[in-house]
Amino acid sequence: MQTKKHSDASISLCTFLLKVVGLWRAENPSEMRRRQIMIVYTLSHTLLAVAIEVRDFYFTWINKDDIFYVLTNSLTICMALAKIYIILMHKAEFLDLIAYMEDKFWNVNYENEEKKILDGCRKTCMFFVLTVSIVGLCVTVCYIMNPLIARRANNESERLLLFNLWLSGPILVSPYYEMTYTLQVINMYQIGVCYFCFDTIFCIMAVHLSAQFRILQLRLTKLCNMQHQITEKGAETMLRNHIEKSYRRFKQYVREHQALIHFCDKLENVYTLIILGQVLVFSLLICLFGYQILLTNAPPARRSIFICLMTGSMALLFMFTYSCDEVIERSDSIAFGAYSALWTLMPMNKSGKMLRNDLILVIVRARRVCCLTANGFFPVSLETYTSILSTAASYFTLLRSHIEHTSVT
Repeated sequence: MQTKKHSDASISLCTFLLKVVGLWRAENPSEMRRRQIMIVYTLSHTLLAVAIEVRDFYFTWINKDDIFYVLTNSLTICMALAKIYIILMHKAEFLDLIAYMEDKFWNVNYENEEKKILDGCRKTCMFFVLTVSIVGLCVTVCYIMNPLIARRANNESERLLLFNLWLSGPILVSPYYEMTYTLQVINMYQIGVCYFCFDTIFCIMAVHLSAQFRILQLRLTKLCNMQHQITEKGAETMLRNHIEKSYRRFKQYVREHQALIHFCDKLENVYTLIILGQVLVFSLLICLFGYQILLTNAPPARRSIFICLMTGSMALLFMFTYSCDEVIERSDSIAFGAYSALWTLMPMNKSGKMLRNDLILVIVRARRVCCLTANGFFPVSLETYTSILSTAASYFTLLRSHIEHTSVT
């Protein structure tokens, strides 16, 4: 039964960010128009940022400047553009997932033990969202302050922008400089929101999905529990009635299990390409961030940017892999919940035999766990997190060796 709207702060924050991007459900034509305007606004900012970074990469390559700094910015922006494009391709499915979460997960009455599971789920989601939001805010502040600090430290008369436009003349003169600077801040804010809002809502959906598996496991464990004391006089009749009620509840739990599996498949279909991109790009980005922090003679302001980016990337990657790992673990626990049901106390009548046979089928199906994969290549779990970090460390070692060899020769 649906109740009042959810008051979870993590969900409210993600809702706000997705509305800023323009990808949220609209309840009337007026909201639909606003969503479409915001999508056009987001795409225009993203494409403008890509054009600026392509131009910056070209001129940096010609002038043999700090190419790795531009490369990290370009990869980050291209990843944000890819996420928007993929979500727009699956827009209907994405909005259906959110609608299903609101109707079946967030706005439902639960029992006391089930509420404890959901409270832990909400705390995990809140921790993830706050961590990413704080790191994103720190990155934004560092980018905004970098031109001001760099100019004051070098005591230069030439003004700097957040991202180099490779233009001279009037653009660096007031008031054109202030206007360009403000536009770049707005552009960077929109790109930052696009970069992590889809990741945070994915983690919230995956964590809530794992919580629903835990709740279903708890219900299966308590499936055959007797709610009253059986007397010797009416033991047979009471057991027969109890097995009938238990079997009806069991069929409802099987339908819930099928719905959760279907939800996981839809989530996999929407996010599988994004997960693959995250796995491939993060290993390279973490390597480049480490290079910018440890091996370059970058000014402190720029180095602080990459410290925040490194922290945010590792946190975001951990969120992704942890959420996927929880889905694997909790979907597998359905088998233990089915086996832990007190089926041995049930009589061996027709309903009792059917219940035992169907419990075996649930156990067999649950052993084929639900998982979220990188475009079907491999399932994502916490082992993926350690593998990416080790791969990034290997890339960083090779890059450092190459640079040291080049400097010697």
